[in-house]
Amino acid sequence: MYEVLIKKVYLAGIKDFGIFKTQKNIQIVTASKENIYNLPNFLSLYRLLTVPLLFYIAFSDNEKIFFYWFLINMFTDALDGFVARKFNMQTRLGAKLDSLADFFMYLLAMYAMIHFKWNDLQEYKYSFYLIIFYYLFIDIFSLLKFNEIASLHLISSKINGVVQGLFFLLLFTVGLIKPYYWLMFVLATFSFIENMFFLIRLKEMKSNLKGIFWQKRIRID
Repeated sequence: MYEVLIKKVYLAGIKDFGIFKTQKNIQIVTASKENIYNLPNFLSLYRLLTVPLLFYIAFSDNEKIFFYWFLINMFTDALDGFVARKFNMQTRLGAKLDSLADFFMYLLAMYAMIHFKWNDLQEYKYSFYLIIFYYLFIDIFSLLKFNEIASLHLISSKINGVVQGLFFLLLFTVGLIKPYYWLMFVLATFSFIENMFFLIRLKEMKSNLKGIFWQKRIRID
């Protein structure tokens, strides 16, 4: 079971993306026609490549180095999305790279919070584990159904990512703020439900769906 999941994660990162339908004009285009050599894709690749090094830094108990470097990576995550949308550099490959980088950065953040800040989190361990379960289950379900990590890029997921990123920042600077933690938990739960709604309904993976409220009719064929 675990070998199959690992293989699927690997294939999700290197697979040939083939053809797909664009959401705006429903035209068939090939990935080979996309300009994949752009700044957003390089930033996503950078984050992906730094994951092993950041894990080693965290494992070696270098909390300050890890924290500041992780902040830089969080900034590049926000920057690549902004640049891609602002300068029309959104590509199928970019969506895959961004989702793959986000997946491993999320696992790294959770490991770091447990490793460095467990005393603060221990009181909330069951709900905190549930938040981790939400994130992992979405991608495991997507891997099993579509052979790739989920890249829906829903607005709720983006808001959830910002809220969780701020929680990470606050936890490492001022400590755990209880009301903010429960706000994060509620948003994570809503985002999980919305993601699963799309993943169950869709017949093929699609990106930039925004959310349920923006979809007049969800195509499942």
